[in-house]
Amino acid sequence: MAAGHRMTREARRELLLTADMLRAYSRRGNYHSEPDEARRLGLPGLVAQGLQVAGPAYGMLLDEWGEEFVAHGQLELKFVGMVLDGQTVDAGVTIAGDEATLEVTNRDTGQAAAVGTARRSAVSDSGARGARPRP
Repeated sequence: MAAGHRMTREARRELLLTADMLRAYSRRGNYHSEPDEARRLGLPGLVAQGLQVAGPAYGMLLDEWGEEFVAHGQLELKFVGMVLDGQTVDAGVTIAGDEATLEVTNRDTGQAAAVGTARRSAVSDSGARGARPRP
C-alpha cells in the first residue's frame, strides 16, 4: 500500500423508531413522549430525539473504534430533519482511517435527518486535546 493511502470502509444500519422506544428514552411531558403535547404543538406525532436518530451511526463508530472512541473521540452532528414515531432511519457511515462521515436519512420521507463527522481520537500526538473553537 502506498504511503499516505487510507483504507475506506462504508457501513449501513437501520432502525425503526417506535412510539414505545421514544417514550422509554425521553423524559415525560414533552413532544418526544406525549402524543397530546405533540398535537398541541401542531406536530403529526411523537418526534424522535436527535441522539435516537443518530444511534445507529454512533453504534457503527463504536463497533469500528471501540473504547478509544468512547474515551477520546469527537462527534459533530447537525440534526437537519424530523423523524416521527413509526419511521425508520437508515444510517450510513464512511470510515477512512481515524475519520468518518455520517449521514442518517429518514427512509419514510427520503430526507436527511442528521449529518456529521467523527474522529477516533481528539487527542493530538502531543497529548493535548484537539478541540476546535465553536463558531
